[in-house]
Amino acid sequence: MKKIAQCTGIIFIVGLFYVYLFQPNKDVYISPSFNKVESNMNTTSLDITSGEVAEIPYNFKQMIRDGTPSNNFDIYVAEDNIEGNPQLHGIYQPLPKTSLVNINLRTGEELWHYRPNLLNDVIKVQGVTVLPKESIVEFNEFLLTDLKIGDSLFLTLPSGLEQQIVIAKIDIITDKVTAWDLQNTRQQHIGKITKIDYLTEGSFITDNNEEYHLRTVNLKGWITTKNHLISNNNEAVKNNSNAFLHLIE
Repeated sequence: MKKIAQCTGIIFIVGLFYVYLFQPNKDVYISPSFNKVESNMNTTSLDITSGEVAEIPYNFKQMIRDGTPSNNFDIYVAEDNIEGNPQLHGIYQPLPKTSLVNINLRTGEELWHYRPNLLNDVIKVQGVTVLPKESIVEFNEFLLTDLKIGDSLFLTLPSGLEQQIVIAKIDIITDKVTAWDLQNTRQQHIGKITKIDYLTEGSFITDNNEEYHLRTVNLKGWITTKNHLISNNNEAVKNNSNAFLHLIE
């Protein structure tokens, strides 16, 4: 009897343990990562021991797609050599390229006329004494202010050569300050002309890579190459220094 009682007790304990492990109403913990997409799989009608295969959920493709990273996300790699990285350089805005489709060639019109007889007037107003009379011009202000984006004309240089320019952009900064951006026929930016009240200044590069500078006061002034300005300036500095040689000796 004693052994029977012991066996009965052991069986009872094992039974309780079995019920505890396999109780049908026990809550099962599901990871939050699996709660994103619900499935309509019919688990109640599936016989696990029969080898029956469950039907494909109606949202199976969505489940696969949601689990695959998209290549369309705006992800920026933090590398110093990436110019467009907004985390390193702020909001990246590429420089716009001005593309002029309609170009209006204004033939027979000159932006300036050469006036060698105005040399003394220019020297008096601007104090420039080293420029040749062939570089003295009178500016056509009416034509400049009449130019529109897309207008094109030929600039006559002191050498007699011509440079075709196209007005790419016009900036009206104030009522007295306006700037005209210049392009060549290959749509390359080559310079700018700025009008400040009665003063007009500008610079541009020709197709043969020669740089010209322009300056007029009350429409009278000069246009010449950068090399000419530098050479004259160096000579002026030299002459000015020679005047004080007696103080050094």
